[in-house]
Amino acid sequence: MIPTSSPIQIPLLKPQLLEPLPIDDRHYVVVLQSKTGERDALLHASSTTWERLTPLIEVVGPKSPKPPLTQASVAAWIKRVADAVGAHPFYLDILRLDPTLAVAGKDGEDPVLGRMYAEARKRHMRFVPVAPVSKSTKQHLQLVSEAALEDGSGVALRYRIRTVTPSAGLGHDDVLRAHLSDLHVAVEEADLLVDLEYLDEDVEVDPEDIAAGLREMCEVGEWRSLVVIGTSMPKMLSCVKEGTLGSIPRREWDLWSGLASCDLSRMPAFGDYAIQNPEPPADDVGGNTMRANIRYTTATATLVARGRGPVNQEGPEQYRGLCQQLMARAEFAGPAYSWGDEVIDNCAGSPAEPEGQNLWRGAGTSHHLRAVSEQLASRPRP
Repeated sequence: MIPTSSPIQIPLLKPQLLEPLPIDDRHYVVVLQSKTGERDALLHASSTTWERLTPLIEVVGPKSPKPPLTQASVAAWIKRVADAVGAHPFYLDILRLDPTLAVAGKDGEDPVLGRMYAEARKRHMRFVPVAPVSKSTKQHLQLVSEAALEDGSGVALRYRIRTVTPSAGLGHDDVLRAHLSDLHVAVEEADLLVDLEYLDEDVEVDPEDIAAGLREMCEVGEWRSLVVIGTSMPKMLSCVKEGTLGSIPRREWDLWSGLASCDLSRMPAFGDYAIQNPEPPADDVGGNTMRANIRYTTATATLVARGRGPVNQEGPEQYRGLCQQLMARAEFAGPAYSWGDEVIDNCAGSPAEPEGQNLWRGAGTSHHLRAVSEQLASRPRP
């Protein structure tokens, strides 16, 4: 049991073992769910793209898990992530899972989050455990704390700032100090991920408001890394008319860029959710209501080529036409740009029937990873 009287100073792994941590404002943090498409995008990412990004992988649990889970099931989840990230460092979080959900093992039952960490260690994966701020139970924080102590790679605090309301008389800095104390980790050994989540177009978010919060949070001390994450991708694409090619402004990019003029002592790194909404898609992708779509990132927006009618009625053939629409745009980067661009090019001219939405989720993510990491790397230095 970890004593609670004073923080434990956890020795960090040697810097080269966690490179590219710590993260600067030319580095990219992308939140990806452990779905087939995102895993394929990481698997096909170039070494240059990998040098410029650190993914936050959310292991998505089943909608209605029946405890106890089996150790084999959890091992399979982690193996799929391992196949995608390889030897690269990443943040490890969970989505739609109770961290204490029982997993049946040889010696009794373990909490699922602890079992995930154990399976990742077996594969020598270079992960940083993530602790959600204010949504974490004591058991959740204990599991993260034990992982930080055992692996020495620090922790990441994921602070959903727009949904957290500190208690009366307390500020963001107080909330964060309390979590660091509970985790027994010093601020220099922690990454702060300030998560704005979905940025609804009808809700005004001013860069200076975010900057004010960042100033307060930085009063805690010198965070190992500081990142601001957000997305403008809605859960449903009804904002784009069926059978058309529309666009969704990348408000998260504009908001982050605006922080540069907010007199911050430290410019945070940029993060987003790639081409997805923070909520996971339905398990039955391609079901009764989904429309075929391909999402393609540009410097300022996400192009969305959207089909007509439910994809299970219209069939995957319409993806060929969506690919042809994207290739006709000046923003199309060409088949050599990324694995995703090659997939689009191949589908547009191939007689073979296109695959389902998982492929296009991966293709769009693949293009996005290179586009955003290059966009950040090409920013002029102050």
